[in-house]
Amino acid sequence: MNVWTILQDASLVNKAILVVLFLLSLLSWVVVIERWRFFRRAKAGDRTFFQALRGNLDAEGIHKLALNQPHSPSGRVYLAAEREVMRLGRSDANAWGETLDLERDAIRGDGEKGLPLLAVISSSAPFIGLLGTVWGVMIAFLKLGGIEGQPALEVVGPGIAEALIATAMGLFAAIPAVMAYNGFTAAQRNLLRRVDEFNRRLVVSIRSEDEFGR
Repeated sequence: MNVWTILQDASLVNKAILVVLFLLSLLSWVVVIERWRFFRRAKAGDRTFFQALRGNLDAEGIHKLALNQPHSPSGRVYLAAEREVMRLGRSDANAWGETLDLERDAIRGDGEKGLPLLAVISSSAPFIGLLGTVWGVMIAFLKLGGIEGQPALEVVGPGIAEALIATAMGLFAAIPAVMAYNGFTAAQRNLLRRVDEFNRRLVVSIRSEDEFGR
């Protein structure tokens, strides 16, 4: 008897549960890979953006650098705030501060994409697996009650194995999801911290000038 044989002989309910868990696991890995690429590019883009600035916060220079680093969240926030400031026809520190804060909140949504799904998978997958476990044990006990004399392992073994596979599949789906969620939450905090630091430095620089614009 092997795992494939056990899965073939599993009850319809447990087959459905295992399919659901497999799809949840697959979906979580799609999100994990996409979010990992997003935060990796964002960190690299910000690093290059900040290194290129080197304390030079003139409007024309920042604009060019931001265009050259499309994956930098700080650069994207600056360009979006710049468009809004130009639309308002104001370039004072208060206008820049308000628009930078608004665009910072908008960039937050980009970083949080997929994280709620990881949270749902990490919290629900173990319980779905537990349902499969309970169902498999119940099947094993029903078979046990239907035989006379000394129960044979061949009779109850598949049901117990089916239950353990459901448990393992639930954990297999949940553990990577919860680890990725925690890691990406920390990456999101770091992303927003970098944006906030850039915004504060820019507003302080603007306050020392009468106007700031291209």
